[in-house]
Amino acid sequence: MIKIPLPGIAAQQKVIFEEATRQAIATLKANLSAPTLPPQVEIDESQYSRAHLLREDEGWEPPHPDIVGAYFRHLQMHFPEYGTDQKIAGLLGLSSDRRIREFKQGKTKVPYGVWRKFLVLTGRAPQDVLPILAYMG
Repeated sequence: MIKIPLPGIAAQQKVIFEEATRQAIATLKANLSAPTLPPQVEIDESQYSRAHLLREDEGWEPPHPDIVGAYFRHLQMHFPEYGTDQKIAGLLGLSSDRRIREFKQGKTKVPYGVWRKFLVLTGRAPQDVLPILAYMG
């Protein structure tokens, strides 16, 4: 019988984390080469609070529906592959385009995590990178 020694589960998980970290670093570096597009001009953003651009612990507030609609349409103008509410919902990890419509209409406030993801994807906010305190199996 042939025995093949394998590292333990904790060691295997560490290898997986290390590879995922290398991939994340490559993505962050590639992000630096993203194109710069003109800002949206549909609405005058100076007439609205900028609290929707803050982090949650910095005083974040959900964006006004006018901001939501303008930002989403701005994305769609430059990226036709996200030309429907369903496509934006998919981009943001939502299962229903109904939620996107509700955000734009102001019927539902955009949750922080969904909005932050959108801001990061559109280069309006930096990506958060968290330190690992330890590998705790």
